[in-house]
Amino acid sequence: MELVIDKNDLQNLLKKAISATEKKSALPILSNFLLEAKDDKLTVQGTDLEVHVSVSVFAKIENEGTACVNAKKLTDISRLLPSNEVYIKLEDSTLKIKSGKTKYNLPVAPSEDFPQMYPFPEDNAFLISGDNLQKAIGKTAYASSKEESRYALQGVLFRSLNGNIDVVATDGHRLALYTIERTGKGDINIIVPQKALNELKKLLTGLEDVEVAATDQYAFFRTKEWILMTRLLEGVFPDYTQVIPSEFSREIKIDKKEFLESIKRVSAVIEGDTKPIKLTLKPEILELKSVSVEYGEAVDELSVDYEGEEYSIGFNAKYLIEAVEVIDGDEVVIKFTNPNAQTLIIPADQEDRYKAIVMPMEIS
Repeated sequence: MELVIDKNDLQNLLKKAISATEKKSALPILSNFLLEAKDDKLTVQGTDLEVHVSVSVFAKIENEGTACVNAKKLTDISRLLPSNEVYIKLEDSTLKIKSGKTKYNLPVAPSEDFPQMYPFPEDNAFLISGDNLQKAIGKTAYASSKEESRYALQGVLFRSLNGNIDVVATDGHRLALYTIERTGKGDINIIVPQKALNELKKLLTGLEDVEVAATDQYAFFRTKEWILMTRLLEGVFPDYTQVIPSEFSREIKIDKKEFLESIKRVSAVIEGDTKPIKLTLKPEILELKSVSVEYGEAVDELSVDYEGEEYSIGFNAKYLIEAVEVIDGDEVVIKFTNPNAQTLIIPADQEDRYKAIVMPMEIS
């Protein structure tokens, strides 16, 4: 293996693959990168056996070949190289790196010991936009469960429905849904783990098209520059379509920024993650109130277009904030059913495909 590569290209390549590697593993090979020089490209692979990332960039290939080298050490070295042109050569059992007058000789592991990525399942693939995938992850992952006992809910569901892909997360107290348009006929109903979604966020620019496919155990996301393969989470994901109400007793439209600032002001008197806040609708007014035995109470009022009967409902302020923060537009629509049932939060823009459900909280 022998090649010449631009320093910035090398740095970006290693940066995208490094977090997929396993730093403290019973299998030492997982702390390495697999480098492959072939077809005018340098491809770098990293894996922890749960998530497997392969990233490629243009390089001037003198001799094709592979090398397996410590991922952290190579990444650290790439940041310190003095010259824009980097020369890399595998000689015997040593990876030689030269940049300007600086030279490194790094030991290598057997390339054949590095875990192989499975072939991309072409037969059931479909295409989505990277921008939509970025939005889907950013607008749903917050609602996934942090409890280890709720294994399936720790991930995010990707499910084919009505010609689109629904991306859904829930922890049982709230739910977030974003619908993606797709091209192609492949169907999926899979739960993708958080680590894979975090890696996808690092890889995505929002400008690319992404091919998506799945087998019984793995999901694949592929572009021209990279492939991500992830092991799927097992378990049963609840039927989210049953959770989203179709009928409502009342609704309001409210300025997103004003609403968020008001929630934060009022919940400031409450300590801890669970921040009970009471919303009361009155003619022309939305009242927000929090009470703390230790720190007193806070009340705020916002102007709203509402003419119905007085209506009160309690929430965890944190859940409201997280549901509203990811909305892109300036206005939010809140649709209420009854004080003991779920509330729907959506953007005022009807073209937006985001929905959030927040369950109420009993407040005395």
